[in-house]
Amino acid sequence: MKDAIILLIPLAGMLLLTYLLLQHFFNKQLKENDKELINHKAKTYLPLKIQAYERAILFLERIDPNNLIIRIHKPSMNAAKLHLEILKQIREEYNHNMSQQIYISPKSWAELIKGKEETIQIANTALGQLKNDANSIELSTKIFEIIAKLPHNPAANARKLIINEFQRSVLK
Repeated sequence: MKDAIILLIPLAGMLLLTYLLLQHFFNKQLKENDKELINHKAKTYLPLKIQAYERAILFLERIDPNNLIIRIHKPSMNAAKLHLEILKQIREEYNHNMSQQIYISPKSWAELIKGKEETIQIANTALGQLKNDANSIELSTKIFEIIAKLPHNPAANARKLIINEFQRSVLK
Protein backbone atom coordinates (compact mmCIF):
# COMPACT_ATOMS: atom_id res chain seq x y z
CA MET A 1 0.00 0.00 0.00
CA LYS A 2 2.87 2.31 0.85
CA ASP A 3 4.44 1.62 -2.55
CA ALA A 4 1.15 2.47 -4.30
CA ILE A 5 0.96 5.80 -2.47
CA ILE A 6 4.57 6.56 -3.35
CA LEU A 7 3.74 5.94 -7.04
CA LEU A 8 0.40 7.84 -6.94
CA ILE A 9 1.81 11.07 -5.47
CA PRO A 10 4.21 11.80 -8.36
CA LEU A 11 1.59 10.60 -10.85
CA ALA A 12 -1.01 12.97 -9.35
CA GLY A 13 1.56 15.77 -9.42
CA MET A 14 2.29 15.09 -13.09
CA LEU A 15 -1.43 14.98 -13.92
CA LEU A 16 -1.99 18.28 -12.08
CA LEU A 17 0.96 19.87 -13.86
CA THR A 18 -0.26 18.55 -17.23
CA TYR A 19 -3.76 19.90 -16.53
CA LEU A 20 -2.43 23.33 -15.56
CA LEU A 21 -0.20 23.51 -18.65
CA LEU A 22 -3.07 22.49 -20.95
CA GLN A 23 -5.36 25.01 -19.27
CA HIS A 24 -2.77 27.77 -19.74
CA PHE A 25 -2.28 26.95 -23.43
CA PHE A 26 -6.03 26.68 -23.97
CA ASN A 27 -6.63 30.12 -22.40
CA LYS A 28 -3.78 31.59 -24.41
CA GLN A 29 -5.27 30.16 -27.62
CA LEU A 30 -8.71 31.59 -26.74
CA LYS A 31 -7.21 35.05 -26.24
CA GLU A 32 -5.39 34.82 -29.58
CA ASN A 33 -8.61 33.73 -31.30
CA ASP A 34 -10.47 36.67 -29.73
CA LYS A 35 -7.80 39.09 -30.96
CA GLU A 36 -7.95 37.56 -34.43
CA LEU A 37 -11.74 37.84 -34.46
CA ILE A 38 -11.57 41.50 -33.40
CA ASN A 39 -9.03 42.22 -36.14
CA HIS A 40 -11.14 40.39 -38.72
CA LYS A 41 -14.22 42.30 -37.60
CA ALA A 42 -12.36 45.60 -37.90
CA LYS A 43 -11.19 44.72 -41.40
CA THR A 44 -14.61 43.63 -42.69
CA TYR A 45 -17.32 45.26 -40.59
CA LEU A 46 -15.86 48.75 -40.17
CA PRO A 47 -15.61 49.45 -43.92
CA LEU A 48 -19.23 48.32 -44.33
CA LYS A 49 -20.30 50.59 -41.49
CA ILE A 50 -18.44 53.54 -42.99
CA GLN A 51 -20.01 52.82 -46.38
CA ALA A 52 -23.47 52.70 -44.78
CA TYR A 53 -23.00 56.13 -43.24
CA GLU A 54 -21.73 57.43 -46.58
CA ARG A 55 -24.77 56.04 -48.36
CA ALA A 56 -27.13 57.49 -45.73
CA ILE A 57 -25.59 60.92 -46.28
CA LEU A 58 -25.75 60.49 -50.05
CA PHE A 59 -29.43 59.50 -49.76
CA LEU A 60 -30.18 62.66 -47.79
CA GLU A 61 -28.24 64.76 -50.29
CA ARG A 62 -30.16 63.25 -53.19
CA ILE A 63 -33.60 63.81 -51.61
CA ASP A 64 -32.83 67.34 -50.48
CA PRO A 65 -35.33 69.41 -52.51
CA ASN A 66 -32.55 71.80 -53.53
CA ASN A 67 -30.79 68.92 -55.32
CA LEU A 68 -33.78 66.78 -56.19
CA ILE A 69 -35.77 69.42 -58.06
CA ILE A 70 -32.77 70.55 -60.07
CA ARG A 71 -32.03 66.94 -61.03
CA ILE A 72 -35.53 65.90 -62.13
CA HIS A 73 -37.18 69.12 -63.29
CA LYS A 74 -38.06 69.37 -66.97
CA PRO A 75 -39.56 72.56 -68.45
CA SER A 76 -42.56 70.75 -69.92
CA MET A 77 -43.70 69.27 -66.57
CA ASN A 78 -46.79 70.42 -64.76
CA ALA A 79 -46.87 70.57 -60.95
CA ALA A 80 -48.63 67.21 -60.54
CA LYS A 81 -46.08 65.44 -62.75
CA LEU A 82 -43.15 67.02 -60.88
CA HIS A 83 -44.75 66.07 -57.56
CA LEU A 84 -45.13 62.45 -58.68
CA GLU A 85 -41.55 62.40 -59.89
CA ILE A 86 -40.31 63.81 -56.57
CA LEU A 87 -42.16 61.10 -54.63
CA LYS A 88 -40.93 58.42 -57.04
CA GLN A 89 -37.31 59.52 -56.72
CA ILE A 90 -37.48 59.62 -52.93
CA ARG A 91 -39.05 56.15 -52.83
CA GLU A 92 -36.47 54.71 -55.24
CA GLU A 93 -33.56 56.25 -53.35
CA TYR A 94 -34.92 54.92 -50.07
CA ASN A 95 -35.48 51.41 -51.46
CA HIS A 96 -31.96 51.42 -52.86
CA ASN A 97 -30.47 52.28 -49.46
CA MET A 98 -32.84 50.47 -47.11
CA SER A 99 -30.39 47.67 -46.30
CA GLN A 100 -27.90 50.14 -44.82
CA GLN A 101 -29.94 50.34 -41.63
CA ILE A 102 -28.26 47.20 -40.28
CA TYR A 103 -24.92 49.02 -40.15
CA ILE A 104 -25.97 52.35 -38.64
CA SER A 105 -27.58 53.06 -35.31
CA PRO A 106 -31.35 53.03 -34.88
CA LYS A 107 -31.14 56.71 -33.90
CA SER A 108 -29.42 57.62 -37.18
CA TRP A 109 -31.85 55.54 -39.18
CA ALA A 110 -34.77 57.23 -37.42
CA GLU A 111 -33.30 60.63 -38.37
CA LEU A 112 -32.96 59.48 -41.97
CA ILE A 113 -36.60 58.37 -42.02
CA LYS A 114 -37.66 61.63 -40.38
CA GLY A 115 -35.79 63.62 -43.04
CA LYS A 116 -37.42 61.56 -45.78
CA GLU A 117 -40.92 61.90 -44.33
CA GLU A 118 -40.59 65.63 -43.75
CA THR A 119 -39.35 66.12 -47.31
CA ILE A 120 -42.37 64.21 -48.64
CA GLN A 121 -44.64 66.29 -46.41
CA ILE A 122 -43.16 69.50 -47.81
CA ALA A 123 -43.80 68.33 -51.38
CA ASN A 124 -47.37 67.31 -50.50
CA THR A 125 -48.08 70.58 -48.70
CA ALA A 126 -46.68 72.62 -51.59
CA LEU A 127 -48.81 70.79 -54.14
CA GLY A 128 -51.88 71.21 -51.93
CA GLN A 129 -51.39 74.97 -51.88
CA LEU A 130 -51.38 75.28 -55.68
CA LYS A 131 -54.13 75.36 -58.26
CA ASN A 132 -54.78 72.21 -60.29
CA ASP A 133 -53.29 73.70 -63.45
CA ALA A 134 -50.05 74.93 -61.81
CA ASN A 135 -46.79 74.31 -63.59
CA SER A 136 -43.60 72.76 -62.21
CA ILE A 137 -41.94 76.15 -61.64
CA GLU A 138 -44.78 77.15 -59.31
CA LEU A 139 -44.42 73.88 -57.38
CA SER A 140 -40.66 74.32 -57.13
CA THR A 141 -41.08 77.87 -55.91
CA LYS A 142 -43.67 76.82 -53.34
CA ILE A 143 -41.41 74.02 -52.03
CA PHE A 144 -38.52 76.45 -51.64
CA GLU A 145 -40.80 78.96 -49.88
CA ILE A 146 -41.93 76.31 -47.39
CA ILE A 147 -38.34 75.26 -46.70
CA ALA A 148 -37.30 78.89 -46.23
CA LYS A 149 -39.96 79.30 -43.51
CA LEU A 150 -38.80 76.21 -41.61
CA PRO A 151 -36.20 76.49 -38.87
CA HIS A 152 -34.20 73.80 -40.69
CA ASN A 153 -34.14 71.90 -43.96
CA PRO A 154 -35.26 68.36 -43.00
CA ALA A 155 -32.65 66.56 -45.09
CA ALA A 156 -29.87 68.91 -43.96
CA ASN A 157 -30.85 68.50 -40.32
CA ALA A 158 -30.84 64.69 -40.57
CA ARG A 159 -27.52 64.84 -42.43
CA LYS A 160 -25.96 66.94 -39.66
CA LEU A 161 -27.14 64.59 -36.90
CA ILE A 162 -25.94 61.48 -38.75
CA ILE A 163 -22.53 63.02 -39.45
CA ASN A 164 -22.15 63.93 -35.77
CA GLU A 165 -23.03 60.39 -34.71
CA PHE A 166 -20.63 58.93 -37.26
CA GLN A 167 -17.82 61.10 -35.95
CA ARG A 168 -18.58 60.09 -32.36
CA SER A 169 -18.99 56.36 -32.93
CA VAL A 170 -16.78 55.33 -35.84
CA LEU A 171 -13.92 57.78 -35.67
CA LYS A 172 -13.24 57.50 -31.95
